[in-house]
Amino acid sequence: MSILRKPIDALTLSDLDDLIRVAARETGELEFKGALPFVPTKGQPAAADRWIEKCDRIGDYARDQILAEIVAFANADGGTLVLGLHETKEEPRRAERLEPLPRCEDLAKRFLDATEDVIEPRLPHVSIRALLASDNGSGYVLMRVGKSLAGPHRLTTTREFYVRRGERSARMSVREITARTLDLARTGDRVEAVFAERHEVAARLYKTLLKDCEGKLADAIMPLIVRVTAIPTMPQDIPDLTRRAELWWTGNGFSAVVDGTNYSCSYPARNFNQQPNVRLRSLVCDVDNGSEGPSRLIRTDGLVEFSLIHPRREPIGGSGSRVYIGWVISLVAGVVAQVERLRHRLAWDAVEYGLEIQIWSTPPLGVFWNDDGFSGGYTMKAELPLTLPRYSLASGDDYNGLVTTVVRDLINSCGIRSETICKVPWTELTKRAAG
Repeated sequence: MSILRKPIDALTLSDLDDLIRVAARETGELEFKGALPFVPTKGQPAAADRWIEKCDRIGDYARDQILAEIVAFANADGGTLVLGLHETKEEPRRAERLEPLPRCEDLAKRFLDATEDVIEPRLPHVSIRALLASDNGSGYVLMRVGKSLAGPHRLTTTREFYVRRGERSARMSVREITARTLDLARTGDRVEAVFAERHEVAARLYKTLLKDCEGKLADAIMPLIVRVTAIPTMPQDIPDLTRRAELWWTGNGFSAVVDGTNYSCSYPARNFNQQPNVRLRSLVCDVDNGSEGPSRLIRTDGLVEFSLIHPRREPIGGSGSRVYIGWVISLVAGVVAQVERLRHRLAWDAVEYGLEIQIWSTPPLGVFWNDDGFSGGYTMKAELPLTLPRYSLASGDDYNGLVTTVVRDLINSCGIRSETICKVPWTELTKRAAG
């Protein structure tokens, strides 16, 4: 079904028309709502929800009924809700006709705000957008949420937990709530296990690089590995990954803006234009044995990893082991762009990622902005290998905020307070991701 295979931002009126043309069924991941749910109270003159009649606010009943569907998706396997698409009354229910809702852009914003107000715990990520049908502002509201690792979720207004059961949403029993909690704990353990696996892979590689250094020049710079790994927080699968080279993002060097000044991130980003090789259920771009440069990996479970590998090498100007902040920015930007490529091609806009950054080196490690006499550099105070705090990577996040936080954390690890602000040309990078 095309509506489930496209990112929510790429959906058009034609996609909604197609649902009616094929008489699409509601599923565990797809729900239709023709209008805002409404139940009249005794003596009430209104015949429809307040939004339909006055466009000033959403009625409490409609808000709770719609958000109960979102909570049910989040507590199950995720899903998409189309508001403004009527379904048949007979079972199984199918898409029947479209009826645009007034001021759909404002309505979408009201629902997005409501998810913050009445859903607990807060949903890590939910996408809600308006799809205009006419110049008068009427149209449809599309909502998409992924399976949540932060649940189980409930509405604060009804105090109820909801879950998707087949084509319907229902209240969760105490047993289901307990089972869901245990299931999420196991999922968290799975994510930790994957990060631990990537830690061990880097540890073995670094040990090999150190062994290769034995008996070589004593004043050479020791090996360095910078690893940036992104893992979906919920289990995912990419079918036929090794046959889908279009999922591989390619990039190039770029300039970031650091505290208002252009800052070159040419390396290792200039090497992001290389094509992948096929490995067992993965696409990779490896560094040749004994050489230096970036290494990349995508796996069928959605894992994305960019690493920078430097074996022992000659010193420059008497400097010791060092890492450049631009290297870290390049790797983080590459991982974000690659994840966005997967989201765009696989309709994974509701999939949240966890991000881990690790630096392997031997002390003392210098952290520098540039080669200009190594001025303005710092010395790493934290224990090596350094693992920075975990980061969340959800679609629509403030990626400049992410990069800024990473850079500040890196500088803080040197015992220095930082208020640095970084901006990356995401439009350029994500344009490639969508291409």
